[in-house]
Amino acid sequence: MMKSDRVSPTGHANVAFEMTDGFINQLERHSIRSVVSMTSITSTMRTVAQWASYACGRWRRAVSAFRNPTEKSTKIKYQGLAQDDDDDVTDGLNKNWDLSKRLLDHFRVLANSNQDTDEVDLQYLHGVICDGADVNSTDKYGQTVLHEISRAWNVDVMRFFLDRGADVLQADSYGVTPLHVAAALDYEEMIHFLLQRQADIKAQTYKDLQTPLHFAAKNDAVGAIRILLEQGVDITAHDYKQRTPLQLAANLDRSEAARMLLELGADAGVRDSDGQLCITAMINRMAPVAQEALNQFHVRDRMTRQQFYYLHLLEPDPLNKQTFQGSSSQVLDANEPTSPLESIVSQGKLDLIMHPVVLKLITVKWSLYGRMGAWILLLLNFLFILSWTTVAISVSVVRDEERPYIFPEDWWRVLVVVLALVFTVVELYQDVVEVLLSHKKLWKWQSWCERRISDDLRCVHPMWPEERHFLEEQIKLIRNMKPSYFQDVWNLFDWLVYTLLMVVFGIHVADIFITESTLGAYSLRLFAVTVIFLWLRLMKHVRAFRVMGPFIVMLGKVVGDVLRFLFLYIEIFIPYACAFWMIFGDNPAVPSMQTVPKLLYSLYRLTLVDEYEFDAMVEVDSIMAHLLCGTFLALSAVLCVNLMIALLSDTFQRVYNNALANAVMQQASIILRVEELMPRFRRFFDNRYIHCNCGPLAEFYDEDTATDPRQHAEMKRITVKIKETLDEFLEINKEAHSPDQGKSNEKDRHLGDRHTLNAEQGEYLKTLQRLQRDQNQQNRDLSALRMDVKEIQVLLQRLIQHGPILRTGSETHSMGGGETGNSPPHRFLGPQQLTEPSGLRDAFASTQTETAQQTQPVYEEHSL
Repeated sequence: MMKSDRVSPTGHANVAFEMTDGFINQLERHSIRSVVSMTSITSTMRTVAQWASYACGRWRRAVSAFRNPTEKSTKIKYQGLAQDDDDDVTDGLNKNWDLSKRLLDHFRVLANSNQDTDEVDLQYLHGVICDGADVNSTDKYGQTVLHEISRAWNVDVMRFFLDRGADVLQADSYGVTPLHVAAALDYEEMIHFLLQRQADIKAQTYKDLQTPLHFAAKNDAVGAIRILLEQGVDITAHDYKQRTPLQLAANLDRSEAARMLLELGADAGVRDSDGQLCITAMINRMAPVAQEALNQFHVRDRMTRQQFYYLHLLEPDPLNKQTFQGSSSQVLDANEPTSPLESIVSQGKLDLIMHPVVLKLITVKWSLYGRMGAWILLLLNFLFILSWTTVAISVSVVRDEERPYIFPEDWWRVLVVVLALVFTVVELYQDVVEVLLSHKKLWKWQSWCERRISDDLRCVHPMWPEERHFLEEQIKLIRNMKPSYFQDVWNLFDWLVYTLLMVVFGIHVADIFITESTLGAYSLRLFAVTVIFLWLRLMKHVRAFRVMGPFIVMLGKVVGDVLRFLFLYIEIFIPYACAFWMIFGDNPAVPSMQTVPKLLYSLYRLTLVDEYEFDAMVEVDSIMAHLLCGTFLALSAVLCVNLMIALLSDTFQRVYNNALANAVMQQASIILRVEELMPRFRRFFDNRYIHCNCGPLAEFYDEDTATDPRQHAEMKRITVKIKETLDEFLEINKEAHSPDQGKSNEKDRHLGDRHTLNAEQGEYLKTLQRLQRDQNQQNRDLSALRMDVKEIQVLLQRLIQHGPILRTGSETHSMGGGETGNSPPHRFLGPQQLTEPSGLRDAFASTQTETAQQTQPVYEEHSL
């Protein structure tokens, strides 16, 4: 039978007692004299029971979240205690140092094992601590056993050490506390326990000044973020670069943490010490979260019918060199912050470009200086194209082959050539400046980013490998980035046009001094091709206007599809050209294939199912003519052409669905180009207009206005569907919980099985309604009957009271005329009957009897 003191505080039987009893019994059976007193045995039993009450196992997520710390794995957030135990630090003597080392080594061995069944031997640790081990002993990085327990062990293990004097506020050499570790690993139970034990929720690391909330944010610990904010932590806490937890999560691409911080009230309009905007980092790394964050910059007031756009928070402040007056190197290293609009355009975020805040920002910039700048660029480009077109047409009109220019008649031709060259120099200068600015901006940005990341790397804890790996990968990505200038295909097209112009102008100059017909012919051919490319270049500047933007984007996409089609077509065209040449080439019987150019053009016409000399080919070789023509038509005219049509249709549909977004994107790109190429022109229109006048920008708001009719119709259809579904649900709920049903069930319980419910719910409801109506009618009839009885009683009382008067009148009537007609004789009461109580009672009783006999049928009828 188990003794009462053999039960642990948790209420479960302690197996250690059974083992102890068995061991003692065994000693007694072998007649071994025990030197242990009963007091020591009892003490040992209580100690074993005490350790059994602790949960010594691992945290349930520890094994799945962490791998062996000895392995160089980049997936480990925190490795725990350092494995090199030669530099462990304690404050005691050599004996205490050895005991403290044994204390740390116990957790190192368990960390290397990393098995789900591992448990901390608290009895062993208790003995080591009682012998003199320091519970606050540290490894070479200043980490205590509390850091390791916060990483992977149960809360009871933490309670064991705190009860024995461990300092929950002790930080390591980098300022990381156990609460930092638990917050970073999203150990919610441990966070609650540490906060109950007065852990410092505002503790900051020594180098980067980051709080536990920063650690939770940069490690995507959503649960820890919620707990810390519920405990009152400052959501606007700043680290050494003035970054809030939200901005730190955005810089490290922690989208879940960023979304949670936004839901809990974090401000997305903040900026760090370098002026970099938090919203810019979110746009670069987490576009869906940035979509939610942009809603903070648009506020609607339904009471006043106004809406406010905080556009000044989307524009970085220009670089203020007065801030770095004491250090010129900081001015050189500083980088102008990237604007959110620039990030959206460079990455082609069509979903973000259509956000109301971004649209309003583009509208303000367009009306401020974008429209004027776009018209200036368009006008310069148009004059540039027109001048070279005039030169090309004038070259075709040659008055004298020996003298292309005759003076003074051709002075205007020389003037047009000079103007064309001037416009060419201006256009070429703008593109060269844009290329140089793009390279310079990229180089400056890369240097600045590497410097910032290097600063963060110097603050990274050696036992947190995941953060270090992420920062090192970011440096590699930054070094591999290319200038944004060549990402725009239209810029490459510009240089193609400039190359054609330089070649054609060189040939034209050579034709002036070397009068040869060959040079003149080549000059005209190149001029004809160059004019076509020049006019196509005009679309680059027309795309800024929303009317033409989608069509130009569509044309650009079509070019890519055509190039893919040409690759496939050439794969088929070349082998068939060789086969046709081997069978029908250089044969007078087939004139269209006597030369290679004629052969190639004939095959192209064959692709278009145009006329070709099939009969002539049949006369030369009938089998090969049918074989080659049939298969080439099937592959080129049927397969390739239809494939191209399918590609173009898909492109048209895709661009058309995002027509407005593409148009706005092109407009924004022109605005950025104006800002880069014409900074003086921009300053002429007040460079700080948005900061001064758009913080916030107030406008009238009408929620009934529908900007997109198709979207409004779709929303209306969805709303009607939702309403119908909701009405149906409410009707079902009403029928299921109707009070009539409750009354009917109660009535059925009293009357037994007298009435049965119908199977169909509709018939059952009709029956209930009919019964209710019948009951209401009966109640009304009974009420009317009671009123009739009351009226009869009143009349009888009046009749009794006026009896003598009626009798006197009747006697007078009888003396005067007696009875008339067949009227029944009236019953009158004499004076003696009225004066005697018994007679009055008999008369009243007889009257009531007659009244009852008259009203009985009515009552019975109403009762039925």
